[in-house]
Amino acid sequence: MRPSLTQVSSVGVPKPVADATHAALFAAGRRGLEGMALWAGTQDGTAFHVREAIVPQQKGIRSDHGLAVMVDAPELQRINLHLYQAELRLLAQIHSHPTHAFHSEMDDEYAITTALGSFSIVVPDFAVDPFSIARCATYRLSPRPWWKPGSRPYWASVSARAAASMITILKD
Repeated sequence: MRPSLTQVSSVGVPKPVADATHAALFAAGRRGLEGMALWAGTQDGTAFHVREAIVPQQKGIRSDHGLAVMVDAPELQRINLHLYQAELRLLAQIHSHPTHAFHSEMDDEYAITTALGSFSIVVPDFAVDPFSIARCATYRLSPRPWWKPGSRPYWASVSARAAASMITILKD
């Protein structure tokens, strides 16, 4: 049985993975759209080792209600098959917002990472600045204090300081 992502207290992200994530978000932002990437890797007890950034085929949406990014069912199926074959698991979804970083109602309802303990990281300003966990809004899928089997988890905010101490961009 795989360990729970709720046990993860340290995450190592290789710089090329962070750079690929940032590049995808920045490219979408240059078109005035939100972008998304996923981090996948392996867990060793309380440590999670991100091995790759997955940039799904996605559709940026601009409407009177705002911006969103969508990933369709066949692409989700392709990603799940890849994860299974590569023996990886999703840890985080990372997406950009046009201005400040926060978790919107759409982000709450249509998350791709749905395992307890997974992360949702929101990058501000269409990722125009260098990638920094401390500048992002970080959320973690958590059980509610009154957790009972079958009740819905929620995206709990993680302080910038806590996120930056837990999630490390590795230099090499």
